[in-house]
Amino acid sequence: MTKTQMSELHKLSVKEKIKVVQALWDDIAREQSIGDIPPEHKKILDERILKIEAGNGQFKPWTEVQKKYQNLL
Repeated sequence: MTKTQMSELHKLSVKEKIKVVQALWDDIAREQSIGDIPPEHKKILDERILKIEAGNGQFKPWTEVQKKYQNLL
């Protein structure tokens, strides 16, 4: 990205900047595919989905997860 392009981005309102960021994330998401997931990760995700569908999924409140990992921030 050129300095001119960066300068133009800095001139945008916050609302416009958010739209640009959303467009970039959408573009990144389109470029990524499920095939990019390592096989061992896909296996774990598939197993978890099966547990949820069978009614055996285990969930934790978001606050509990945050507390567990807050020291990493």
